[in-house]
Amino acid sequence: MEFNPTTHACEQIVPIVPQRWDYRLAEYISRMFSPPLVATAALFLATLVNSSRAAIGWGIITFLFIIFAPAAYLIYLHRSGQITDLDVYVRQQRVRPYLLSIGCCLVTFGLLWHAHAPASLQIIAAAALLETSGLFLVNLKWKISAHAAAIAGFSSLGYWVGGISTLPMLILLPLVAWSRVHLKRHTFSQTIVGILWGMISFTLVFWLLQ
Repeated sequence: MEFNPTTHACEQIVPIVPQRWDYRLAEYISRMFSPPLVATAALFLATLVNSSRAAIGWGIITFLFIIFAPAAYLIYLHRSGQITDLDVYVRQQRVRPYLLSIGCCLVTFGLLWHAHAPASLQIIAAAALLETSGLFLVNLKWKISAHAAAIAGFSSLGYWVGGISTLPMLILLPLVAWSRVHLKRHTFSQTIVGILWGMISFTLVFWLLQ
């Protein structure tokens, strides 16, 4: 594989964890609540709120641009040996995926806004744009857990859409944070900042666009 030559050698090695039950559980949680899957669930929730044919059509378009295209690009980078793993453990290797995601979110939000698409989908696109932009800027110097940011954003969206009845979703925050730290993919502080940024992004956008 070819890696960024400016990256320190030790940062190019994905942490190897023991194959014990607790690590296998952490891997399962991490995969189940990966950013693309969480984003898909959030998009489904936003589409379900409208339950119209137009919302379903716009939901599919949003999925293709915001979720499918960046995920497909990650798979391409991994198969071509340009990133170490699909989690993109090496910070410097996250630049191009983040830039593509930002571009996709920007185009999608602009399209939804211009077409007066359902507000819930506009909120998803705008929040994804703000969240990813913040992750990208911080990533230039430090890593933030995208897993933690994604699940925090989804929990915030659930609260603003479903009210206090969705508060049990908050249990997912420490669960996902634990999995990322336990797998040595992130530090505790990186998951905490990710949770805070995910909540701030979705709350701010929902407040502005509701």
